[in-house]
Amino acid sequence: MKAEHINPFIESTLAVFETMLGLRPKKEELFIKKDDEPSFDISGIIGLTGQAVGSVVISFPESLALKVVSKFIGEDKKSVDDEVVDAVGELINMIAGGAKKIFTDKGLKFKISIPNVVTGKGHKIKRPSNVPCLGVKFKIDNEVFVIEVSLKENQ
Repeated sequence: MKAEHINPFIESTLAVFETMLGLRPKKEELFIKKDDEPSFDISGIIGLTGQAVGSVVISFPESLALKVVSKFIGEDKKSVDDEVVDAVGELINMIAGGAKKIFTDKGLKFKISIPNVVTGKGHKIKRPSNVPCLGVKFKIDNEVFVIEVSLKENQ
């Protein structure tokens, strides 16, 4: 995976959070993701196909997911329900869509799948074994969420 493949997802994440939530997450470190374990309790996942293949994941600890979704929908959420799951799916959809536009403007075209959201401690996210995964940590109010990107251009 090329390092420049992560930048459109970082840019899109920051734009979505600022525009839709009025939040400015602080970008923390970049890391290589080596396993299928989720970073946190709630993960929104979108597959990518076309001139590039892979996936993008947003993963939140439950407490931060509830705060973010409450801000997103304008209603205080105390527990994970269908509305929270749908909102996490919509967030990853907007992030992937924003990144897709940046890639398209640079001549790399791909399609994004319908988002899936997986909840619960210990869930696994299977990625193609031949596609490396880079993660980026973001911090909001001393809590961390991650974006994990696996992307490989087709030859």
